[in-house]
Amino acid sequence: MAKVRYAVLANDTTETSTSTANTITVDLPEDGILSILNVQCTYTKTQTDDRCLPDWEAVTKLEVLVDGSTVVKSLTGKQARELVFYNGGPFTGTAWHWGLGGSTDSYTGFPLYFGKSASDRTCGLNLGAYSNPQLKITYDTSQTSCDGNTYDAATTPTFKYNIMAKVFDAPPAGYTNRYVQSRQIDSYTVAASTEHNTEIPRGYDLKGIMLENRYKEIAWNALTDHVKLDFDNGKWVPLDFDHENVLAFVKDCYPQPVIVGHWARAASQDDTDLCVGQVHGFGNAATGATVAQMSYDMHETGLHDVVRYDYAGAAVSTQDAAWELIVGSLPMGAFYLPMDQLLDGAADSIRTTDFGRIDLKVTTSSGSGSSAKNRVVTEYLKPNGQ
Repeated sequence: MAKVRYAVLANDTTETSTSTANTITVDLPEDGILSILNVQCTYTKTQTDDRCLPDWEAVTKLEVLVDGSTVVKSLTGKQARELVFYNGGPFTGTAWHWGLGGSTDSYTGFPLYFGKSASDRTCGLNLGAYSNPQLKITYDTSQTSCDGNTYDAATTPTFKYNIMAKVFDAPPAGYTNRYVQSRQIDSYTVAASTEHNTEIPRGYDLKGIMLENRYKEIAWNALTDHVKLDFDNGKWVPLDFDHENVLAFVKDCYPQPVIVGHWARAASQDDTDLCVGQVHGFGNAATGATVAQMSYDMHETGLHDVVRYDYAGAAVSTQDAAWELIVGSLPMGAFYLPMDQLLDGAADSIRTTDFGRIDLKVTTSSGSGSSAKNRVVTEYLKPNGQ
């Protein structure tokens, strides 16, 4: 019977206080089956006239590399968070302190799963099959603009991280000697009423495709007006539908809502990131003496401003704290296409070598603008040792 070991690789480790950008390298265990890598990051914020840069924007890349350069994971902080939700992890219900810094900061979690889901034991990275397994965390707290939103950068961020690995000492029952590889394969600036084609790499079994589409005050369905997944130039087209059915398909596969809690310091009409693409509900609870009520007037994007009112009904002109509770769909504006939902249940992934070409075709509407970037992430079930 395999036993589990939780290995703490970094415990509240801090960077130099004035370092606003860097890449941190952490060595991983050299044996066992790596199931989950719990990465937590935060930094000390500096607030002047906007909301502080969120942790998921400050973390610009998370990479797991083996054998020096073989990519196991390569994701932005947002993409890691998106995959947490789609793998049944602790995205839902997460509370985050969007505060001034110091004691008001709390960690944001970026778990990396090497199995098919947060609880899967049939897959995992066999660390003994590789040399020099490493985690690399790249951060940049000097950013002031992300996906159209404006934020306050940090002057003395003191970036902090905590890392814990869940490792089996031997292959668990039912282990298939595979792990989930996750990486961004495409990033492109959109153009209005235009189709963009992403050729999906072949070679390993395809677990899923995720499209991230978000920009301030641009509806997700303008950035993803039509989606077509095409195998062998029309030989098999399992998905070919407009945005209404995109959302219906995602809700069918992932019926649970995205639930997010923020403790946030902000003034009225400061840009905010509600962490969803489709807003179903927005509420607040006062924590101080100023903010009594809020309003949010868009429902197909989570990147917009929030109007805050005091108890006299006037707009709050200076930063003050309040709880924000958001319910919606499409975490961080991303949707996931799971390949096992396109099969009859006999397999958990699509064997890409059965096809000569695989294309994801995404069409924008006239309202998409020309500033947003769409990003495509793929996940494969890859045999260990390759």
